[in-house]
Amino acid sequence: MTDTQTAGETLLEKTEAAIAAHQPAWNAYAQWSPQRLREQASSRMTDVKNGAAPGALYGVSVSVKDNMGLDGWTMCGGGDTPLPNIWQKDAAIVARLRRAGALFTGLTYTVPFCFTSLGVTLDGIGPCNPHDITRVCGGSSSGAAVSVVEGSAQLALGSDTAGSIRVPAALCGVVGLKLGTGYWSGAGMLPLSPHLDSLGLLASSVKTLAQNLDALGEPRLPAPSLSGLRLGVLNSAPRVTGDPGIDEAFDQALRDLETAGAKLITIDLPEAAEADTLFRSGGLVAADLEAFLTRHLSDWRNKQLTAPLDDAMRRAAALPLEEYARRLVCRRSLARRSSSALKRTGVDVLLMPTTPLTPPRRDEIASPEAYAVADERILRHAGFINYLDWCALSLPAGKDAAGMPVGLQLAMPAGREAQLVALAEACEASLAFSPGSPRTNSGQAQITATS
Repeated sequence: MTDTQTAGETLLEKTEAAIAAHQPAWNAYAQWSPQRLREQASSRMTDVKNGAAPGALYGVSVSVKDNMGLDGWTMCGGGDTPLPNIWQKDAAIVARLRRAGALFTGLTYTVPFCFTSLGVTLDGIGPCNPHDITRVCGGSSSGAAVSVVEGSAQLALGSDTAGSIRVPAALCGVVGLKLGTGYWSGAGMLPLSPHLDSLGLLASSVKTLAQNLDALGEPRLPAPSLSGLRLGVLNSAPRVTGDPGIDEAFDQALRDLETAGAKLITIDLPEAAEADTLFRSGGLVAADLEAFLTRHLSDWRNKQLTAPLDDAMRRAAALPLEEYARRLVCRRSLARRSSSALKRTGVDVLLMPTTPLTPPRRDEIASPEAYAVADERILRHAGFINYLDWCALSLPAGKDAAGMPVGLQLAMPAGREAQLVALAEACEASLAFSPGSPRTNSGQAQITATS
């Protein structure tokens, strides 16, 4: 059998495996078509037969969030109306993955303009949490996380403006990496906030994520020994008490890392508290989105949008320019100061539970008031990271009292993405928990407080 024949059979097997893994009832995809997957495979096989290189990601199944252009599919930005043609061609990161040979499985569900983070709209439209279909899966890269759980996608492209990759990764029990803002070009991606938007990937494990980043040509560092590494545990604002079982699962993960030789140090991070205050006071996102819609998608802006987006746009339109400018200056100052914050506290990385919230049931967030409270709380451990302009990664770390996944978030200043992934790979190998295997939570880790 020739190498070309082997490559073709491998691609066909991967294509059919992706199709067979899809769970329609979970609603991961806004657009899904087995026929298109088979057409992609056939076209790629022809290219290889004619002498083209297969590519480092040949046949790797990749889902794309419905806020990024994907040639041959119709991007709607989380809505039900196609966006203008400018958004209907490959986004820059999609084109890069295509050149590497990726197999695109479709556009994954997100809420309109990626604005909220529960993964469903106020009227309950959106993917199910694969671990309990009565509960939300987190968002706004909601379908991205579900596509990885079901196995239709080995990698999922997502975006993160205030936790939109890390939160669904945590609630669905997968790995989610948020890169620093601008690390990958956002060209061809529908913007939410140009100051805070970042791209990233979701995968079933840190090891899988690292291997595929390496294949894509990203720098890869060996997973370090945890012996002597200083892990900073934030036990002050913006950290809040988690729902039952979350803090216990987090504490178990800390004990595992401590057993592997890491040193746990409690820290205070004033910049984190300031970033959280800015985020919760209104931040930049709604104003940035309102300005973008007014300038570039006026037809969408001038019609009633779905709640709570419509209310947010009205408030953003009334925001004085001076107040917006003040917030922007504050954010830039925080990003500058926070770049050396970990060094000042004497730790290598910041650790927190990814979110303090057990994924609520859909019937629990059916009212506007309940939806707003849950939407704010689900981002409490994630949103401030974007305002500091850090990179961050969430990996599975246990189950909460409801039996739902708990995420362990690692964060450090942008520019240290390779170091973050390597450290997360070492942590993953040291955790007693593995997805699908519940464990008992008990006891307390020994943590040293800084002065």
